Amino acid sequence: MKQLPNYYDDLDLTLKEILGLIERGVKDRKSGFHNFVLATSSFENEPDARTVVLRGFDSKKMEISFHSDLRSHKISQLNENKSVCLVFYDEKKKIQLRIRGKSNINKSFHEAWNKLTNWSKRCYLTESPPGQESEKPSSGFPKEFAVDTPTLEQTKDGLKNFGQIRVSISEIEWLFLASQGHRRALFDVIETNGNYLIEGKWLIP
Repeated sequence: MKQLPNYYDDLDLTLKEILGLIERGVKDRKSGFHNFVLATSSFENEPDARTVVLRGFDSKKMEISFHSDLRSHKISQLNENKSVCLVFYDEKKKIQLRIRGKSNINKSFHEAWNKLTNWSKRCYLTESPPGQESEKPSSGFPKEFAVDTPTLEQTKDGLKNFGQIRVSISEIEWLFLASQGHRRALFDVIETNGNYLIEGKWLIP
């Protein structure tokens, strides 16, 4: 039988594990937390979801960030309803997180933009917005960028389409799967005058 981790019956160690996994997910592309599912509400009040890349985590402010084309449908949805749910799952560790919070859109955010490679900035140079119908298969890139990396000067046109989305975390729901018995916990993030307190409690899985 597989040995249980030290956080199995310890809320404080569970929270430490959660924060460490999210921080690792920002830097390590092979981490199970590098990509996560962003769930929003459509204008018809229907659920909508897609996978995005974890770009940042501020454990002091309890904020998660990711990038998006400002012309995409999810931006319109977030402008209408800021409430989101983020779902992470690490298959190897058998850990799922459901993170709820409020989103904030930073349009043409230079600090995040400047950290991207020119190859990555190419994604924001598409001539048509994401999700627009196309008569034939297409990346959306202009022909000159289909294979070659744009120059720094050429990428400037993409800044107007680039956005950083920050999610202020209000709660984190943890699930650990184990043959000996699953573990589930809920952590509430309480903000008071810029200070953050995290209170945890066990739930039945």
